[in-house]
Amino acid sequence: MDQRCCAYSFLKETSRQCDYEVATDELASLIGQAVHCVKHQPELLKLCELVYHANGSIRGKLAIRPEDFRWLDQLYVKLTQENGELKQFVLPTGCAGACALHGLRSRCKAVLRIAYAIDREEKPVPPILLDFWNLLSNVFFQMALKENRLEGVAEIPFVSRSYNVG
Repeated sequence: MDQRCCAYSFLKETSRQCDYEVATDELASLIGQAVHCVKHQPELLKLCELVYHANGSIRGKLAIRPEDFRWLDQLYVKLTQENGELKQFVLPTGCAGACALHGLRSRCKAVLRIAYAIDREEKPVPPILLDFWNLLSNVFFQMALKENRLEGVAEIPFVSRSYNVG
């Protein structure tokens, strides 16, 4: 087949691994887009690289290293300390950068769902990779809070009618 007619060589397979790879590629692309509207998050390019390393970590060799995870965890701790304690749910709104980061947070959860399905139905997924996606989603949430805070945009509380939280 002519390479011009092949967007990705695994698209025809039935394995969820291809879904995972397409979803992580989309996430990396959205991070690249977010770089242009997020003002206060210089770590985004490194996160984009890590997402691409995670992309091949199920089909190929695990490329998320313990030091990558530690760096991500340290970033999370730093952001949560800067932002302070959040005692309520908030709507995924705010400045353009925060909204982009909330979208990334949500896409991480979609990628994680695919990874869990692969782990359950096809082959073991390394625990560090599952932890990476969970933590990355939380990092994007904290980044969104920071972006709004530094842009002077107040968070809008959300009180769920479905869950008693508090």
